[in-house]
Amino acid sequence: MRNLTVRLTSDNQIEVQVGTESRTGECYYLDLRSEIDQSQVGSAELAEGVRSLLRGWLNVLTEMSDGDQVFLPFDFSDEYTRWLTVHRSDREAAIVFGWADVEGWAISPTNPGEYSAALPGFQPDDPLYVQTFYLPRLIGDLRCSLLNIS
Repeated sequence: MRNLTVRLTSDNQIEVQVGTESRTGECYYLDLRSEIDQSQVGSAELAEGVRSLLRGWLNVLTEMSDGDQVFLPFDFSDEYTRWLTVHRSDREAAIVFGWADVEGWAISPTNPGEYSAALPGFQPDDPLYVQTFYLPRLIGDLRCSLLNIS
């Protein structure tokens, strides 16, 4: 069993499963970031948007230092965004689902920039549920998800 999986649902939403928890989010703004005519955006372009998002996550996770906390976006809704926050302690990663009132259109999925390092107004889901995983395994699981997005 994988500790982290990311997939596109049949409704073209992104589903993120971390351990025993799963959340589904809107991918609409992944399409808006595409550099093609929006009238021609389809499932292939959406899948490429999700792959770009996951490549960004991999960059952030592999560059983390001990003690760092990062934020990874996955739900790009009109009035808020949903995030994973990851805190590294040695080779362990503590992960919590949460949200912030930053609108989805304001975030670049492929380069969340300053939001990756510090997300203003981040609120963990209630009740707070922290899951801890071996970071190299988590990165390997993410790479598998990246390969399986279609």
